[in-house]
Amino acid sequence: MFRYDYNGKEIIIRFTLNMKNKEINKDYIYRKIISICDKMMDANHGTSFIIEDDKGRLAVGTVQHRELSVISIHHIIDHTQMYIDRIEAKKPS
Repeated sequence: MFRYDYNGKEIIIRFTLNMKNKEINKDYIYRKIISICDKMMDANHGTSFIIEDDKGRLAVGTVQHRELSVISIHHIIDHTQMYIDRIEAKKPS
């Protein structure tokens, strides 16, 4: 768990229990989230997000705004479990 002061408001960045035995560079993820903290703080309560870790894997998390804002990382998706088309995604019309 990491505590951070963003514009006078304390936020917590944490990894859930199922992340306990994963080999991840937590400092890298902390720094990455801090670098986009303005977007995280503007996100609605319960918003999910994905960021890339230092090995190119995808970290899945959520934002919760209560007395303290809590940013939780729930999963790391390894390359072997990514099924992404390399074409540009289009928004529905």
